[in-house]
Amino acid sequence: MHKALHEALHKALHEALHKALHEALHEALHEALHEALHEALHEALHEVLYEALHEALHEALHEALHKALHKALHEALHEALHEALHCHGTDLTRCYDSALL
Repeated sequence: MHKALHEALHKALHEALHKALHEALHEALHEALHEALHEALHEALHEVLYEALHEALHEALHEALHKALHKALHEALHEALHEALHCHGTDLTRCYDSALL
């Protein structure tokens, strides 16, 4: 009877240990997978947002530079034409001849 009790106790301890180990491994795996997925999602979202922000900033800067350059050229041309007409009256031939010299 002592041997049977010993075997039953050994079996119960073995099963309890097996169950506890299985539960601990399952929990650890679940936690690690959750962490990995969270990290991957965070990284992917960060990459997408960074790319979108970079693209939007590049587009905005390009547009602003284009507008500023267009405005500056328009004003310079307007000023030069105004200056030429002011100096030589309305004789466009003299204005263009003067501009070419």
